[in-house]
Amino acid sequence: MERSAAIAERQDIVVSSGHKNFHMLFTAAEMAKRGRLAMLIAGGYPRPFERAILVHWVKNRKLARFLGRKEAVPDKLIQQSRFSEALSSAGPIVSRRLGRPAMNDAIQAIAFDRYARKAGLAIQRAAFEGATTYHFRAGFGQNSIATAREAGMRTICDHSIVHPALLTPLVNLNGRFPETRPAEPNGMWRKVQNDIKNADLVLVNSDFVAETFAFMGCDPARVKVVYQGVEDKFIARLPEQRDYYARSENRKLRLFFAGGIGPRKGVDEIAAVLSADPTVPLELHMAGSLSPEARVRYAALLSDPRVTYHGMLSQDDLAALMARSDIFLFPSRAEGSARVVFEAMAAGCAVIVTKNAGSVAQDGVSGRVVPVNDVEALSAAIASAMSKPHEFAEMGRANRNLVLSRYRQKNYGDALEEVYG
Repeated sequence: MERSAAIAERQDIVVSSGHKNFHMLFTAAEMAKRGRLAMLIAGGYPRPFERAILVHWVKNRKLARFLGRKEAVPDKLIQQSRFSEALSSAGPIVSRRLGRPAMNDAIQAIAFDRYARKAGLAIQRAAFEGATTYHFRAGFGQNSIATAREAGMRTICDHSIVHPALLTPLVNLNGRFPETRPAEPNGMWRKVQNDIKNADLVLVNSDFVAETFAFMGCDPARVKVVYQGVEDKFIARLPEQRDYYARSENRKLRLFFAGGIGPRKGVDEIAAVLSADPTVPLELHMAGSLSPEARVRYAALLSDPRVTYHGMLSQDDLAALMARSDIFLFPSRAEGSARVVFEAMAAGCAVIVTKNAGSVAQDGVSGRVVPVNDVEALSAAIASAMSKPHEFAEMGRANRNLVLSRYRQKNYGDALEEVYG
């Protein structure tokens, strides 16, 4: 087998994105644009014939989200692991139907292993052709890390949420750190933590995540912070112009929440604010996954006449709804650096977030940064937005300018190239 001169000279980065539509897909696209992508390893990714056929069914939200994974990456550079993603997707369904919640974690761990085995074979080929850096999503590395290292490649583990040992404690403690370091997690999250330990470098997406790693005693020299920002194709979906709340308007303030509807994202706190005063004149639009358990837990919130639940949205619909909203509401207890906050800021929304959301938002500049799990502070922030909507509109303008000038895909690519060397 002859070594490819092009790959040996320039295409030196392997990106392993794992399952679903993850930020590392646009990472691969940016490296491809710069001539540095040797290979993209992914779960399910739309093949050319699927893109040609399924485009006629884009009104189906699931198909639209699948097609939305398409990035500007040459098809010849893509290696897929569809079976592992299908197995991962089946985990929650099977465990729910059998009434065995713990089964899902075991299925996810098996899916990680299946993905990693396929990734290891792809890595061998990429290394032979000259790739020197393996940038993989935490949990999806496993044995492929050793394969890459044996081939002389540098290994970079991409982890985009709080340290795995702290995720459950932060949620259960309402976003607050425990007094002592918790024990290492088991199952799926043990595999994520193993990848973090075994990589040469860990790439995290916010200072808050780095703080959780420091709490767990990780060597700060092995942890690098790079905020991801917003991908080009999402910005392309946003309207060039949008309406902001004007002084002359007499309408309800439009709040928007997007994400998995559950305690981790701060939905308990949102529900508490709205139930405390059913007469507050506002609109709250919500989008994201809603499990049967969450549907029961938040029945009162979802039945509030001020609340509209939109289900899972395509990226086109998400961008359109953000561009019609005034405030993005995201009082999360534990994140990495939620991409959806960057997207809302790019759409011109002011934000009401917690520090734990891991965003670049500044209190009084981008909107409000409220203490985690503080219903009174969250209520006060919403009241402030309602009493001074024009001021928050100006914050929304500033947010859009900030993201479009400093937190675009290109900016992320520049920062990554500093990490790659």
